[in-house]
Amino acid sequence: MGDGQRRRVEIARAQLCPGGAVILDEPFTGLDVAARDTTAEVVLDLLDDRTLLFATHDASDAQALDISDIITL
Repeated sequence: MGDGQRRRVEIARAQLCPGGAVILDEPFTGLDVAARDTTAEVVLDLLDDRTLLFATHDASDAQALDISDIITL
């Protein structure tokens, strides 16, 4: 399994776990732009009303999610 496929499986597993929040740390690393955008859509569709804590070094990853509240450190 390639890095991109492994990342998508990890994201799917995180989305399937019950709870009030989803934590994703560098979830789009290893994905090309098209795969990142598709995966971002899936993440947003599956979040429902849960909180997303998303850590990344790439601002374009956060922008792909079109998140309203972004904290930059």
